Amino acid sequence: MRRSRQASNDSYLLRLEGGHRRRTGQRFSPCPAVPPRAPAPTPPPEAEVEKLRRENAQLHEALTSRPVVDQARGILMAVGACGPERAWEALVTTSQRTNIKLRRVAEMVVASTTEGQVPQPVAAQLRRSLERQPSR
Repeated sequence: MRRSRQASNDSYLLRLEGGHRRRTGQRFSPCPAVPPRAPAPTPPPEAEVEKLRRENAQLHEALTSRPVVDQARGILMAVGACGPERAWEALVTTSQRTNIKLRRVAEMVVASTTEGQVPQPVAAQLRRSLERQPSR
């Protein structure tokens, strides 16, 4: 007995798709050939808790230092007559070249508005950074 042309075409298409056949109602449909993956092993609870504590501390530090950094950028924008990107680049460059954390450089700049001057090496590097940066 000959199979109908439609049944033959369905079988051919299923072989092309690389799937297995399963019966659903009156038609065959492809099944996934690859079994589902097992979930990745979870780290021990102690390691996960420690990781989350470190991340929490980093986020807390970032949130507390951001206003100071933004204030320092504003001061450099006013004093150096530059835009926000240029002020940011000056802070980053000064931090890298003087090996002082960016947050600490920003604190020095903000403190200089009320308490006096920025330490000489930091002030000199800030000046050089502002002069070097091209205007945008």
